Amino acid sequence: MLKVEMIKKGVIAFLVLGTVLVLAGWRYGTLQTNGTDSREAEAALRSLLILSDQTPGTLDKLVVKWQGDWIPNHGDPADIVAQIAEQLNIPTASKLVENGHTLYRSVRDREDLKIRLNVMERQAGQWYVVVQLESSDTGREQLIQLHKLCAEQLHSIGVQAQWNTSVQRSLQAKESVDQLMKRTEASLAGDISMQAKERYTDATTVAVSYEAPELPLIVQSGEHQVQMQMAVHENRAQQNKRITLGFPIITIEY
Repeated sequence: MLKVEMIKKGVIAFLVLGTVLVLAGWRYGTLQTNGTDSREAEAALRSLLILSDQTPGTLDKLVVKWQGDWIPNHGDPADIVAQIAEQLNIPTASKLVENGHTLYRSVRDREDLKIRLNVMERQAGQWYVVVQLESSDTGREQLIQLHKLCAEQLHSIGVQAQWNTSVQRSLQAKESVDQLMKRTEASLAGDISMQAKERYTDATTVAVSYEAPELPLIVQSGEHQVQMQMAVHENRAQQNKRITLGFPIITIEY
């Protein structure tokens, strides 16, 4: 029983690590690609999606997150946020106050494409910007074009933004999660050189982080450099399995 609890805590730590790294704006890692160059950002995302297509299953969810610090040197932040919303073709951002901090938020929620914009004031004159793009397979190309637009727009207003992406696929499989993980690793190993660095398991999940130098995004995780994380999860309620890939780490629930 103690061992099971320790494993569960390890999985939670694995997820928390990813969340902390993302919320910190990659302060603990570096990027091999210039995140503000729209053409390079598009090419990098396309290359990662081509790789993810080698994994079993049907694409259910594609998520790209842009985020970073912002100091508005010119103009009213409210006006600039309104410009971002207009460029993304989403509703005008609502102004909220949470825990004494100003927050601008806008959401467009469609089945094929979801966009979430949050601009949070950390302290006077200092903000944090998060743009999350999420699509199903049908909205994939539109998401790629919005990803490119984010690279252009966020850079143009001075946001120190970086991005990451997570891909989730589902399938019916009789294999155990460990067996499915090994099959998926073998499939990906034909395209990239990858070495497992961290591994966590429980009764329904196997999660592994990898060093894969050929991939364009990288973050420092403890003593290791990580370019990819993968999790295989058994969804007993829906009686299927999910494969989640994160570049460089998973930032969505698996």
